[in-house]
Amino acid sequence: MYVCVCNGIREKQVIKAVNEGASTVGRIFKAHGCKPECAQCVNCMRDMIANETAEPTVLAAE
Repeated sequence: MYVCVCNGIREKQVIKAVNEGASTVGRIFKAHGCKPECAQCVNCMRDMIANETAEPTVLAAE
């Protein structure tokens, strides 16, 4: 799925950039050698960063 249509950045590319250390939307764009055009993808990318960097939840067995 495309996250940023303007620059052709796909979901897998965003996840890869985050896993390689991109912690902001700006760094994701920099990793792909571009910058935001219409900025409609910014909130989606922020959510993806939060999801990828969140600590996993461990459920305790009873």
